[in-house]
Amino acid sequence: MNVTYYVAGFLSGICIAGFFIGKELYRYYIKDKVQKKQLNRLSKLNDKMKAKRTAQYESGELSNSL
Repeated sequence: MNVTYYVAGFLSGICIAGFFIGKELYRYYIKDKVQKKQLNRLSKLNDKMKAKRTAQYESGELSNSL
């Protein structure tokens, strides 16, 4: 009887620990995914701004305003 209780408690402990570890890993995965999306958006915006600035330099608009 003691061995049965031990095995049942051990298995339920592993299941509960696995649940909480999985929950934290999923939270980290979602957070990482959102941050990557934000970085991609900022990178695209930065590329657009660089392209716009180089176009202004080439056309001479920016040098006249300085």
